Amino acid sequence: MKKSYRFNILPVILVFAFLALTVFLRVPAFAAQPQDASGQGQTVQPSCPDAAAGGGQTQKQVQAPVCAEPEKGICSGADVSFFSKYVSRGVDMTDGPVFEPDAWISYKHLTATIWANVDLTDKNYKDGKFTEFDFTLDYSASAGKLGLSGGAIYYDYVSAPNTAEVYGSVSYDTFLSPKLIVYYDYWQADGFYGVFSVGHTFCLPRPAKWLNPSLSLSGQAGWGSRNFNNYSWGAKHSAFTDAVFTAGLPTQVSSHVSVTPTISYSTVLDRTIRTKNHKNDNIIWGAVISASL
Repeated sequence: MKKSYRFNILPVILVFAFLALTVFLRVPAFAAQPQDASGQGQTVQPSCPDAAAGGGQTQKQVQAPVCAEPEKGICSGADVSFFSKYVSRGVDMTDGPVFEPDAWISYKHLTATIWANVDLTDKNYKDGKFTEFDFTLDYSASAGKLGLSGGAIYYDYVSAPNTAEVYGSVSYDTFLSPKLIVYYDYWQADGFYGVFSVGHTFCLPRPAKWLNPSLSLSGQAGWGSRNFNNYSWGAKHSAFTDAVFTAGLPTQVSSHVSVTPTISYSTVLDRTIRTKNHKNDNIIWGAVISASL
């Protein structure tokens, strides 16, 4: 018997709410390149620039983590993230709390990153154990307001076949910071996965001299080719697969450290994939602590 599918109205409501906020919330703001908060595909905007350094102006497009002192040439940093669950490209990887650390080192346009996921629940029989390591090498550059990036990612799964992707992205430094990134999984899926995202950051009043908070809103939609969707879900057609809407409060607490509480809503868009996926709609909340040198 064919399963019925009910239209999910929540993503539509979130889209309209997001657009309404970005249009009508006219506080001093700047547009910047959304950056991945974790392996979950969520994006958050950097904190507002310090008022003494020309706060409220548009920041330069970046694809890799931001150096605290870029004039040094070589810089590094690390993130410590806690989330209520791990959802990647619409797939509920861990339906319980996770710990996600990462570290990166950058030289001029080239950045190497290692990211990991640790389950903090025994639902996958991996309580307190690493379940995934991602190794990324990225080259990013900008030409005026245009941002370009390319690189490769190796996914090392503890309980699943490993895979690897190459990717390229293009972004434009304007209102809503549109960005398109396309991944090609050449190891397992032999298919493409693309993400189009928009986002904006609104500067907020500073409650203290040492606190620099902002409100970050972003949304993204993912599309998979036939081969990619067939490998990931057994859906033998190309389709828009998933969407993620994220709100964050990036707060700069010093020149080297920031704290970003986030909440995201992830939903699977394609009706065939919804019949095959374990859990189609997820709310993910958590926080990222970032430090750079």
